Amino acid sequence: MQAEDRPIHFSAELLHLPCKHEVPVLQKLYFDLSQKREAAYDNTDFSVPGRFRFFSKRGAKNLSTLLFLPDRFVMAEEWVDIPLSDFLAKLELAAGHAMDALGLGFLPAHTTTIRTTFALTHFDDARQFLLDHVCKQEGRLSPHFQRPIAAGGLRLVFPETPDHRGAYNIIIESFRHSQNEVFIEVKAIFAQQRVMRDDLGLVASNFRAVREFIADSIFPFLNQYDSPQENWM
Repeated sequence: MQAEDRPIHFSAELLHLPCKHEVPVLQKLYFDLSQKREAAYDNTDFSVPGRFRFFSKRGAKNLSTLLFLPDRFVMAEEWVDIPLSDFLAKLELAAGHAMDALGLGFLPAHTTTIRTTFALTHFDDARQFLLDHVCKQEGRLSPHFQRPIAAGGLRLVFPETPDHRGAYNIIIESFRHSQNEVFIEVKAIFAQQRVMRDDLGLVASNFRAVREFIADSIFPFLNQYDSPQENWM
């Protein structure tokens, strides 16, 4: 497998005690963020009650969003075109301003999500790689389902433990947009960590831990199978 992956999505859900968001407050927050190059957004959408968002579009696909719901705010980058370090700087800045504007002293829980892809070296089809080779299902699926498979793979859940912070929910499957790439999603849920206003760096630290988990655990797990087919066991 190619060691350098291709991130396509970063997002964080920052949960708080339920509250009603006032449009004038969010409008002022939008203006305040517009004065910060790292966290400015180009547009707002206040048309759906209880679901307000700031957003920017760049290029054909990229979408940056800061979404406000009654019990959380969500920052996301779809089809990312910035490194994780830039996203984390934006996250800390925007989240800090949002907590101040909404009068939030702490966040009782948060999630971090990274989606990325790895290109295979010795396989042209990620479905064959994952289902037939990794999962040993060659010839065992079609007799029962009798339909073509668009995507397939593995789902793993690692609970939080005293030695491992956060519950990790992992999807490893063939990537629908590119035949020879493996898609990976890691959503980490941090339900036991209270994040104070002045400690948003903890969210960034958890993001980096997820990134390291992909590089240090998921990649070597998959890479051990991406060998020439004559070496199959």
